[in-house]
Amino acid sequence: MSRRMTLAVSLLPAVLALQAAAAETAFKAPASKAEFEGIVRAQAASVKGTFGVYIKHVESGEWVGVNENTRFQLASVFKVPLLLTLYREADLGHVSLDDRIVLEDRMKTYGSGLLVDMAPGLNLTVHDLAVLMMARSDNTATDILFGLVTPGAISAYMAELGLKSTTIDMSTRQLILGYLGLDPAKPLTIRELGKLPPAAWVGPEVLERQKAFAAAEHNTSTPLEIGWLYEKCLKGEVVDRAASDAIIDILKVHTGAEVILRYLPMETPIARKGGSLERNGENTVFNDSGIVWLPGRAGRLVICLFGNDLREVHYELKHKMGLITRAAYDYYVSRAVKTPAGRG
Repeated sequence: MSRRMTLAVSLLPAVLALQAAAAETAFKAPASKAEFEGIVRAQAASVKGTFGVYIKHVESGEWVGVNENTRFQLASVFKVPLLLTLYREADLGHVSLDDRIVLEDRMKTYGSGLLVDMAPGLNLTVHDLAVLMMARSDNTATDILFGLVTPGAISAYMAELGLKSTTIDMSTRQLILGYLGLDPAKPLTIRELGKLPPAAWVGPEVLERQKAFAAAEHNTSTPLEIGWLYEKCLKGEVVDRAASDAIIDILKVHTGAEVILRYLPMETPIARKGGSLERNGENTVFNDSGIVWLPGRAGRLVICLFGNDLREVHYELKHKMGLITRAAYDYYVSRAVKTPAGRG
């Protein structure tokens, strides 16, 4: 080993220690719940657009909300209600997670995912599709499952779970078309979408359709109700304990966790799903949601951060959302340290 490499190796522990110390001192834990809530509300108020927050500490039952009962466009967060309903339909015997689906070109949906680039003939189980839907936010996998589960079943199960402000009635393909001001009743293939003339994307008719879509309730819910779904999984109330745990395990396989986890320790466990929609190269819908496991005996947080009609630079928005989750993390971790085990 060269002298330079030896020196680098010898300095590595010191560098790592300095980085850890910097991370620990970069944020100050709120001294009270009022201070914590003040941080949440101040950051939410600074967002350019409509912003909603729901954060609940599961063990204590404490929560804070901003526009928590307002309906938001979910984007890919609608895949959470779809996943829960899939397990409900499997429990009822309407579908099996071991059933196999052969990928066809006609099934492929634009947007995120891997299956759009896979060759036709790929043989996948329903469980494989569920993992792809959450781990890669795969829109093709999502729409295959949406067709198997049906929007009617999603609506019925959400009502059974007590949700009153959640509407999941569109596939990803329909959602994207409607959001862009195209006709969701004409489910264009990827090739057909690519052949649309420039005039199809602009003009007063497109803008009017976009406005009408924004005013509708397609694939919408509230931060509070999506938070309830995560909490019901934690409590084993989605079908049963085994199904709830299986759902959480799938939600732990994720990508793009740069929002809730932005300023949290890298090893922080999280089960999550985010989502976004963009027009003209900018995200006008940007959401993140999930369950965060705090260290030691500090408990668990359910966190939902939803942004619609945004006029934010993406990294500034992620910074604000990250500060909110870090404040929640620090407050409940510090409170657990101050509270001796076995006491309230």
